[in-house]
Amino acid sequence: MRPFYWLAGARWETLRHCPPSERERIAVIGSTVMIPTVMSFLGMVFYAKSRFAEPPWLSVVAIAIAWAFVIMNTDRILLATYRPFQPWWRRGLQVIFRFGLSAVISVAIGFPFCLDQYRPAIKYRMQTELQGKLNSISEEESTKRAELAAELQKIREDETAARKQIVATYTTQRDTLAAQLPELEKAGLNPEEEADKRTEEERSKAGDPDFVAPASGETRNVLAGIEAQRETKTKTKAELEEKQDLHRRLVEAIARESAGQPNEFYPEPKKSGVGPRTKDMKERDKNVSADIKRLSAALGAQLDALISSDKQLAAARLADRNAYIDGLVGKREAFIEEAKEKERLRKERLAKVNAELAAVEAEYPQRLARLAEQTATLETTHASNVKRHDERYLPQIQRIERKMNGVLDPMEETIGLYRVIFVPAPDADPLEAGEKDQKWMAGLFQFLVIFGTLFILDLVPIMTKIFSRAGPYDVLVEHPEFIANANLKVLFAEYGKRAADWGITGMIDQPSGPDLVKGRPRHVPAADEPML
Repeated sequence: MRPFYWLAGARWETLRHCPPSERERIAVIGSTVMIPTVMSFLGMVFYAKSRFAEPPWLSVVAIAIAWAFVIMNTDRILLATYRPFQPWWRRGLQVIFRFGLSAVISVAIGFPFCLDQYRPAIKYRMQTELQGKLNSISEEESTKRAELAAELQKIREDETAARKQIVATYTTQRDTLAAQLPELEKAGLNPEEEADKRTEEERSKAGDPDFVAPASGETRNVLAGIEAQRETKTKTKAELEEKQDLHRRLVEAIARESAGQPNEFYPEPKKSGVGPRTKDMKERDKNVSADIKRLSAALGAQLDALISSDKQLAAARLADRNAYIDGLVGKREAFIEEAKEKERLRKERLAKVNAELAAVEAEYPQRLARLAEQTATLETTHASNVKRHDERYLPQIQRIERKMNGVLDPMEETIGLYRVIFVPAPDADPLEAGEKDQKWMAGLFQFLVIFGTLFILDLVPIMTKIFSRAGPYDVLVEHPEFIANANLKVLFAEYGKRAADWGITGMIDQPSGPDLVKGRPRHVPAADEPML
């Protein structure tokens, strides 16, 4: 029974003077300390089991033993210091302290127990919400990744198209310039030979019957005169044809007028015969016939003049041709200078084409290198964008997946319990949404059951001590304490009055003497005050 006496905070030296019934009572009180001790040990083990997927059992057991020892020693201290004969306020403070400790321990164990009971619902609710969040983030991540892949594909397609364009441009420019080289690289011209060749060609061309030499000033004058004569002839011919047409119309009108019929000039009908209108039309026809004769004579003269002018033009053309042939000898120097200029231009063009071809050949690898550098820069930027994309989305996705497949922390489980009880699920029907009050009351009832059970069991030791009678052990323990407290009160009350008398006995020389003197000022008795 000694361990139970120790748990009850009782000393065997005092308890052995008590009867067996008193010792049994003290042992029973001590055994009650085992109830909160065992519960605290199991509660800590349960808490660790609910908090870790794979608890470190060695550490958990060690911590649970330490926690159980703390609770056991606390109850032992309360039982050892609780005195039935103490003032009520001191005993009340001890009871209130044990009530508060029991409440804290009950909440600390009861709430995780409730979380464990609702863990399937909490896990399902949290997994549902996390799955929705994961789907949203995964969809956004897939969209961004597809955009990044399309961007990389576009960079590579643009690089391929630009490379083809560079190659095509280079090939076209090179082939175009190379095609000009054979003609430009031919042997240079001999100015003398080229001048002789050109002179002979011009001479042969002048011998062609269809050759027309450059017109001189006299020839141009003849041509201008012929053109003016042709215009005059055209006008005269048009006027002659107009008069001839008028003559035909007048002859017809005179015949119809003589017959008494309407005509072009006099549409009103009249009697047949020769009248004033007939005579008038005959007079007009006579004048028209005279004009026709005059115009016919003028047209003939103009034709003769044109024939004469054509002869003059032929003579002028012949003179121009002879002058052109005679001037070929003088043009030989011009042909020589022209050949020299052509040779100079050929050399300049050849040098220019070679320079352009060399520039094209030198620029081609540089353009390819710039394109490769630009593409590498774009790909580096794209790789940086991909890295930022992964740093933004992958940790979130992995964290959500770990939460879905792992153990939720207390904060998340508490939030999940609140949502399970108070917040309808996203896919809840109207009936489930209306069960919010019932869920709240059911959760509170279960928590109160667990809390009340743990709370009462934790209070068993102190309540047993309170409700048990004060026995001989309490008397034996409190009697010396009572006498000591009474003597201390008397000491405090009488010290100021009797300090001088006590000092004679040598008490002032004790180590605690100065503290007593300092804490209790010396009282000097009056003359009529008796000395004790």
